[in-house]
Amino acid sequence: MKKRLSMLFLLVLAIIASSGFWLPNLVNGLVARGMSGLTGTDEITVQALKKPAVAMLGGQFDQVLIHANNANIDRITFSDLDIALEKPEIDMGALFGQQKVLIKSVQDINLTAVVTQEELARYLNQSVKGVKDAAVKVENGKVKVTGQVILANIATIAVAFDGKIVVGEEQKLKFVTEKFSLNNGLAGYVSGSTFTEIPLVNLKKLPFGVKVRSISMENCKIIINADNHLQ
Repeated sequence: MKKRLSMLFLLVLAIIASSGFWLPNLVNGLVARGMSGLTGTDEITVQALKKPAVAMLGGQFDQVLIHANNANIDRITFSDLDIALEKPEIDMGALFGQQKVLIKSVQDINLTAVVTQEELARYLNQSVKGVKDAAVKVENGKVKVTGQVILANIATIAVAFDGKIVVGEEQKLKFVTEKFSLNNGLAGYVSGSTFTEIPLVNLKKLPFGVKVRSISMENCKIIINADNHLQ
C-alpha cells in the first residue's frame, strides 16, 4: 500500500513538473481557437504566462498575449490585432469544454489594431454607394482618397477627398472629410455631402471592452490604440 502511494505521489510530482512544458502549449492552443470565433481569423498566436504553469488550471494568469492577422471586425479587416491582457481570470470550464474565451476579470487590457490603406480602399469601393476605383494614401496624419463617383447611373466623374479617421459616439470609427474636389476642381470644405462622414467600424464589436486612446495615420497604415482604463 505504501509503495503504491509512493508511486502515485511520484506520478503527481512528475505531472506537475512536466506541466511547465505541455500545459502552456495546450492553453495557448485553446485560447487561439476560442479567439478565432471572436476575430474571424485562424491566423492567431497566443502566449499565456503563469508561474508555476500548473496554476493555469485555476484560471488565473499573469499575462495573456494575443496576436491575430487579418482579423475581421464588423466590416473592416485589421491586418494586425495585438491584445495584451494583464492579470486576467479566464473561465477554464468554458475554455476546456467549449473552447470559448470568457474573461471573468482582468486588470488591464491594451489593444492595438492596424488597418492598411489597401484595406480602406477596398472598404470604400464596396461600401460607399457610387464610389469605384478608389485608391487611398495614408501619410502625415492624413488620409487621401482618389477615385470615381457614378452620378445617377449616368455620369462618372473624378473625385479626390482627404481627411482623418476619428472615433465618434459609442466607439464608432469613421472617416471625416475635410475637403474634396470634383473633376480636379476644388470644391472647398464639405457640408452635408455624401463624403462628409463615412462610417467604418463599430469598435464595440472588438473582442474586449476597450476605449480608443489614439489614432495615428502614418506610413500607409492607420493604427488604433485602445485600453480599458477609466481615465
